[in-house]
Amino acid sequence: MIDWILNYESLLMVSLFGVIALIIIIYHLALFSRFSFKKHHKTKNAPQEPISVIMVVKDGVHHLINSLPALLAQQYNQFEIVIINDNSNDEIEMVMQDFLLQHPDKLKFVNLTSSVTNIQGKKFPLSIGFKSASYEQLLLTEVSSTPSSPYWLQHIARHYEGKTQMVLGYATFAKKKGLLNRLIHYDVLYNAMENFSYAMAGMPIYGNGKNLSYTRSLFMKNRGFTSHNHIPFGDDELFVNRVATKKNCDIEFSTKAQTIYFPDNIASHWRSRKHRHFFTSKFYKQKHRFLLRTLIYSNLLFYITFGISLAFVIYDPILLAILLFIFVVKTTLQYIMTYKSAKKLNEKILYPFILLYDIFFSIFNFVLLFKSYFISGKKIR
Repeated sequence: MIDWILNYESLLMVSLFGVIALIIIIYHLALFSRFSFKKHHKTKNAPQEPISVIMVVKDGVHHLINSLPALLAQQYNQFEIVIINDNSNDEIEMVMQDFLLQHPDKLKFVNLTSSVTNIQGKKFPLSIGFKSASYEQLLLTEVSSTPSSPYWLQHIARHYEGKTQMVLGYATFAKKKGLLNRLIHYDVLYNAMENFSYAMAGMPIYGNGKNLSYTRSLFMKNRGFTSHNHIPFGDDELFVNRVATKKNCDIEFSTKAQTIYFPDNIASHWRSRKHRHFFTSKFYKQKHRFLLRTLIYSNLLFYITFGISLAFVIYDPILLAILLFIFVVKTTLQYIMTYKSAKKLNEKILYPFILLYDIFFSIFNFVLLFKSYFISGKKIR
């Protein structure tokens, strides 16, 4: 009788583990495979429509000195860089005077000397920048980011044909030595793989303001950030989540069209951005919240149920073989998808430890999601 009960419980645990693994496998086959196996765009001879690059700067003149020359060196027919000074306390005005004298046809400087108290974050400065821009196509980045090549604008702008009004780009962190940097790169890669795959499936979920483009008419038609001005951040994620569709949104993932981020403190910025992302996700469309959170719960339960099931079936060779087979199938599939995505985005340093990274983020992402239910946006900011 006792043996029968133990066998029943063992079978039940392995079955539960199999169901959770199946959910994750479906995500990879139905969604992530779309990006992992997507081929690079062939170069189009699309007309180079004028484009405005928008950057908000707040006490970041030391970054501006490094990033602005790379932006000005873009190989593109007609573009401008609109810099919005959001009440900085550094020497940005003096530095910008020199740049403006050297590049009067490429630079536009908007100096904000007072803040709007009921709209926190970058939403108000960005809106001012959009109104000040000369061109219809807008491309957002941050002052701490640098384009990966002089052809960044070309690769983004080539998508503006037909009905496309928004382009999601890839933004990563500078590569450095150390485990933390590898963890951050895996996280950025996984988010991009997830985000690009959803967009290719016809349901774009969020964007990254370090490399995000849309038209000014799309912004104005949807009344800009007014629906979420009360949230101190999410200017990129929530706008994309609200207005992006299968027809108006495209992705750009060429290694020549990336932006590379050089924050003062990578660990602090990444941790802060993770908190903001999970807090902001509470305001996504309901179906998007369901899809994203189901995967987070499934990833954590996969390893929990595997450990419990292993303890139950350790002396049952048949169930043990089934358990290990399921684990290997799911893990192998994940390695293949992540490997192909990493290769596509030039994140090759991640290959050997994908399983360890996945275990870490299965726990870490669940903790951050759980905390997001009990923390205010003001505290995160």
